[in-house]
Amino acid sequence: MKSIFVALMGSTLLASGAHAQDTAPLSASENASVAGDEIVVTAQKREQSLQDVPLSVAVLSGEQLSNRNITEISQLQTTTPNFSFQGSNNPRGAGLAIRGIGTNNFSSAIEGSVGIVIDGVPIGRQGAGMTDLFDIQRIEVLRGPQGTLFGKNASAGVLNIVTTDPSYSWGGKVQATYGEFDEFVLRGTVTGGLTSNLAFRASAYRTKRDGYIHNRFDDSRLNDRDEWGGRAKLLWEPADNIRVLVAGDYSSRDAACCMWTIRSFGNNADIRNRVTAAGIVPGPDNREVALDGRTFIRQETYGGSVQVDIEGTGGITVTSITGLRWWDATDNNDADQRPTPVLNINNGDSRQRQFTQELRLTSPSGEPFEWVGGLFLFNQDYELGNSQQGTFDQPLPPGVQLSRAIFVENDTQNFAAFADATYHLSDQFNVFGGLRYTVERLNTHFRRFANPGTILLGPNVDQKMKRVDGAWTWRMGAQFRPTEEVTLYGSVARGFKGGGFNALQDSTLLRTVEPEIPTSYEFGAKTELFDRRVRFNIAFFSTDFDDFQAQAIGVSDTGTLVFDVINAGSLRTRGIEADVDINMGSGLRLMGGAAYTRAKYTDFAGAPCYFGQTVAQGCIVSGGQARQDLTGKELAMAPKFTANASARYETEVSAAGASVFGQLSFAYRGSTFTALDLDPKSVQKAYGLLDAQIGFALPGDRLRAWIWGKNLTDKSFVELIYDTPLDTGGQSQFFPSTAARQFGATVEYRF
Repeated sequence: MKSIFVALMGSTLLASGAHAQDTAPLSASENASVAGDEIVVTAQKREQSLQDVPLSVAVLSGEQLSNRNITEISQLQTTTPNFSFQGSNNPRGAGLAIRGIGTNNFSSAIEGSVGIVIDGVPIGRQGAGMTDLFDIQRIEVLRGPQGTLFGKNASAGVLNIVTTDPSYSWGGKVQATYGEFDEFVLRGTVTGGLTSNLAFRASAYRTKRDGYIHNRFDDSRLNDRDEWGGRAKLLWEPADNIRVLVAGDYSSRDAACCMWTIRSFGNNADIRNRVTAAGIVPGPDNREVALDGRTFIRQETYGGSVQVDIEGTGGITVTSITGLRWWDATDNNDADQRPTPVLNINNGDSRQRQFTQELRLTSPSGEPFEWVGGLFLFNQDYELGNSQQGTFDQPLPPGVQLSRAIFVENDTQNFAAFADATYHLSDQFNVFGGLRYTVERLNTHFRRFANPGTILLGPNVDQKMKRVDGAWTWRMGAQFRPTEEVTLYGSVARGFKGGGFNALQDSTLLRTVEPEIPTSYEFGAKTELFDRRVRFNIAFFSTDFDDFQAQAIGVSDTGTLVFDVINAGSLRTRGIEADVDINMGSGLRLMGGAAYTRAKYTDFAGAPCYFGQTVAQGCIVSGGQARQDLTGKELAMAPKFTANASARYETEVSAAGASVFGQLSFAYRGSTFTALDLDPKSVQKAYGLLDAQIGFALPGDRLRAWIWGKNLTDKSFVELIYDTPLDTGGQSQFFPSTAARQFGATVEYRF
């Protein structure tokens, strides 16, 4: 792994050149996304002002992430309306959603609906993209299908993460944070020019935090955080028209995570008696467990990329982005919720390897006809081993255990050709459109068997399946600028997410899951008013999904959780979202955003019933299956209203340039179901989070220090409510670390 990292870095050092850097040095990460007061994004595969991009994009700079103490992707939902994160008990199951649409990845043969792209490299599995947000230039949240330019796994939108490039000016910073649960975060960055045409940037981080779930069995703390990692970049510019950027990164996580707690008891008397005897009181505020088995996550994520940009005749730029990524993850949960070996072994072992290559041609910006076109290749090998072992509450002879283990091998190839163009009919009016054709091949080998020395729970399975999907995705629209301050746009777009299989622990026969196809309509306005002191953007959208790939969770006849992936017929999500940024002057800045979304199934007659649902409540039993019709009902994890607002003030307090600053932030999320079956017991009520910080900066801004508080009103909330394993009718819940009041302090030194 480290040899690969060194080889990528060394590839640029083998070349030499005498070209002098004659452009302005790249600025620091916290300012890299702003030129003057203009936000620059690459949402359309070229650098553009946010106000010129005809789609709904939310942007967070590195400075904004630091100001809000945001270090994880899960925390972005407090700053970005219509963006959601759903946690899980393992790194494979976490998922993202945009405008209420997202698929958690419990099946190794199904991918997410929200694409994660890091420095131009799409990440094949969402779990492989859940790394620490350190040394970030900006994050772009592209709402709605992005099938033309991003293609893969972008049927709901894209999370485009851009890390900071090297600068020829020497400098850096060190930042240390201490917070609640004995959290300690250390980050460092250094950058500079090695020669007149070679610059580097290196950054590293270390994060350690105690757990916030108390295990009464051994008085330990679960759901902690223990991570470290780094990134290095080399920028080589041998000529005025050639730019080579080589990057490598590595991160490691070893934590006692991630455990759920009991929200309510079901029918299992043994769980009730043992948990009660341990002194645990179930409920929406319960943060205690009593477990004798191990709970852990260990994962490594690493990779590298090489981007080459060559500007040729006529200003046309040839770009090549080559990426290699690896992700290894091992986890285990004591799933029986009591201090007995009923289901202590519930582990998973994932290995992902991916190669990506994108070649594209880009016309010069500012011409009457602007275009980009290219080819894309993706190859992924993903293996998953998963094992469950215990007594499963069955009457067995002493020493006898049941088990079921699966091993899944997935080989995915994705090839695409794409083109996108904008034609400026006048200074005020342009039309745009794009087209992409994708071929995706998936080969899956699914095996189900018993662990050695145990009795198999369920049938043996050894099955191979393959599928090939081909699809056209496209977009078209128009843009009109009636004044210099106002831009109006309208568009229609078609997206695509490839099909797959229900390769899950509970599967006894692989079943095909059809591709997910969205068609989206969007109309918006982007404005900059009062000498660009006020930026206000608004978008209206309506998206229809055919064959939405939904994750269903139920309970089997043995009482264990049953996971399934099904096509949910069709659904529609529509609404309005807006972002505002107001520079009040004199150091005061106001920012905010809001979204109102109605996401409903338009055809979902075969949805699973929730436990205890009666015929009068719509549950029909037929052919041994309990199904309900969710047509016309809302989607889970799709709150109708989300909003955020912040006010930041900074002013100098001395002639030498010392300053003080403060920020107040608020985020609101409306109530939502967390289970696909819309179990009334799975509702997370609406809540709001209030954060604040206050600090000072010494002259020259070299030293900054601030104290901060998160969730100041101590609101308790969960990311997921679901059926408890082995306790039919019981409910469990998963808390994020932010579901409690936290205080801390941060010191930053720049050099």
